[in-house]
Amino acid sequence: MRVESYKYRGLFTALLGILLLLLPPAPFELAGYVGILLLAAAFFLRVWARMYIGGHSRGSELACPEIVRMGPYRFVKHPLYLSNFMAGVAFVLFHAGFSFETLGFCAIYGLFLLFLVRKENDFLVSRPIPHSSSFKQSITRAIVSDRFTWFWQIVIILLIFLRKNLLQMHTTP
Repeated sequence: MRVESYKYRGLFTALLGILLLLLPPAPFELAGYVGILLLAAAFFLRVWARMYIGGHSRGSELACPEIVRMGPYRFVKHPLYLSNFMAGVAFVLFHAGFSFETLGFCAIYGLFLLFLVRKENDFLVSRPIPHSSSFKQSITRAIVSDRFTWFWQIVIILLIFLRKNLLQMHTTP
């Protein structure tokens, strides 16, 4: 099933990241530490979900050869979207702290992810899909299969770090 919003989900997220960097950075205080905890939880949830979902979710089109009901999918219908949201909130907290802007970014990103979830749910309901077998890949393979996500998350962390430090160098006498 071709859904244009699904195809460009990474681009939308990248544009939000660029807009985030245009905000003035906040000092790294409590919000930064909350962000670290959220990012760690997002990392573990993402790896756990990747161990069960397989590679079909990396494409530009919706595809689902089978319904997964193991691992985190026993508890959460869309753990990859949840981990994306948690990581996005972490990045906003790292950069903007607790602020009205943070709430706005989280709301926009959350609404976009909910839109994608709705599209996926409509897709899943529209056709009979068998339940999965007991497939589970290794932790290493789960991390490697998601290497592009990790790459861009590292890039945004580095950009936030550079933006904060460059601004601090120019404002410190």
